[in-house]
Amino acid sequence: MKAQTRPQEPEIFAKYSAQWNQQWTRLRESNPSASFDWYSIDGKTAREWALPELETMNQGHCSFCDNFPLDEGDHPIEHFRPKTDPDFYHLAYEWKNLYYCCTTCNGSKREQFDERLLAPDEPDYDEYRYFLFDFESGGITPNPRADPLDQERAQITIDMYKLDSRSKRRIRLTEIEKWDNDRDLANIDSYAFRSFLIPELGEVRT
Repeated sequence: MKAQTRPQEPEIFAKYSAQWNQQWTRLRESNPSASFDWYSIDGKTAREWALPELETMNQGHCSFCDNFPLDEGDHPIEHFRPKTDPDFYHLAYEWKNLYYCCTTCNGSKREQFDERLLAPDEPDYDEYRYFLFDFESGGITPNPRADPLDQERAQITIDMYKLDSRSKRRIRLTEIEKWDNDRDLANIDSYAFRSFLIPELGEVRT
């Protein structure tokens, strides 16, 4: 999960997100089983307005596992704080609550949430502060030199997005093999799981 800088809120969200949040809140309070659907404005859904900016936030990679590219036509948006949780109805269209996310990570987390969950654009976030990367196995674990709270946050994030699954380990190793035939930093954003491609960047940090 690479550190990211959130782009400026799209003008359409600045203008309509409060209204959309109120609409969603009223709908769920009157019908708690109501399904979420993106509201539309000017012929496009809010999802379509959001995707271009969210995609640039992490160079088209999943904001959580860093997979790339995402399947064409299937670019889900992750609601960091779940849109179906009564505590977070009012954040369903909040710009800072939305992330570009692969189907696998989105499906793994579902509507779960923990206040200790790491966000890639939070202040001072550094992936090497929280995580240790195993370049031999493709695995990811909490940084053993991190303080207990940081390790706890890292483990919660790994578990919730299933970042250390067997399939992700296998795909990372495949990507490392591809990178070994290139090793041109100018092409780094064309690869998935970038944290695993340059081992010297993955030294344990405190």
